[in-house]
Amino acid sequence: MITASTIGGFEDTLETIVLLAVFMPLVMGSAGNAATQSLVVAVRSIALGTINRKNVLKMIRREFGTGLLLGLACMVVIFGVITVLYDSALIGMIVGLSIFASLSVATIVGTLVPLLINRLKLDPAVASGPFITTVIDNVGLIIYFTVATLLLRFF
Repeated sequence: MITASTIGGFEDTLETIVLLAVFMPLVMGSAGNAATQSLVVAVRSIALGTINRKNVLKMIRREFGTGLLLGLACMVVIFGVITVLYDSALIGMIVGLSIFASLSVATIVGTLVPLLINRLKLDPAVASGPFITTVIDNVGLIIYFTVATLLLRFF
């Protein structure tokens, strides 16, 4: 319901370029995968007892750096592929920038959620997965449609 509501909030943007609907699963799935990977790294660190107050920022920076690099690589490839296959640099730019931003944000969320759940004395391995999936799906869509809405105003 939350995802449907998010999509409904950007109905005008989606009606402007219906082709944007084709790439929603790409943005959501990629961000979800990145968040899940960061979640696994964080849960593993918690389980092994290697995470503490001193190195938590280092872990967050490392995961965010990974998200930035992965996002940059995906952005370049996706921009090129979409521009060639769909003959639209605008769609390529929208999807590419959205993937870049989504992957970057997803790695931070994927790292922070299990740390926060652990802090609440809950099992992060059990509670993190469903929460991450829901949050990242919606964050990815919000980023995607916000980027699309902004770029459509300028082009």
